[in-house]
Amino acid sequence: MKFLTICAATIVLAIAALGAACSVIGLDGGGTLSLDEYFQQLDAIQNENDATFATQEASAEEPSEDASGEELASFLRDSFTQSADTLHDSGSKAADLEAPDEAADLHDDVVAAINAGADALDEVADSIPDTLTLEELENSGDTLFGDEAVNAAFEDLAVACNALEDLAAENDITVDLACDDI
Repeated sequence: MKFLTICAATIVLAIAALGAACSVIGLDGGGTLSLDEYFQQLDAIQNENDATFATQEASAEEPSEDASGEELASFLRDSFTQSADTLHDSGSKAADLEAPDEAADLHDDVVAAINAGADALDEVADSIPDTLTLEELENSGDTLFGDEAVNAAFEDLAVACNALEDLAAENDITVDLACDDI
């Protein structure tokens, strides 16, 4: 069961990092922000999103040592689904934000990566069988934890996130979007 805990923690941490970077974009659109305001809002939303994922992780009830195959599969599926739901919400909020012109293309890249990541997580959740043994979970390796679409979304998000941080630095704006955590 320790492996399951490690796997679940890995999923939550990896997705939290993606979600944190993604969800920093999730603002109520109220017109175009200045570049400085944009980055201030990104940082504030990222901190809020980190708290959301921490709450999700803390409230997740790990299956018992003698959990059935259905319980193991359900736990894993629910972990992916919860994270995907959070990213779908973030992607929706991000799409409503009017980024300043100088950040618009990078913002669009982040929104696309958020949505691609959420969709990929949904696909992984849908691919989890109805029952799963601990041995099957341990041997699932790349199938669940190295999905190409999820990895591509993380990579695209990291590129867009780093480009946004570069834009901030070029404009003497101090912000940490946690791109290194993606």
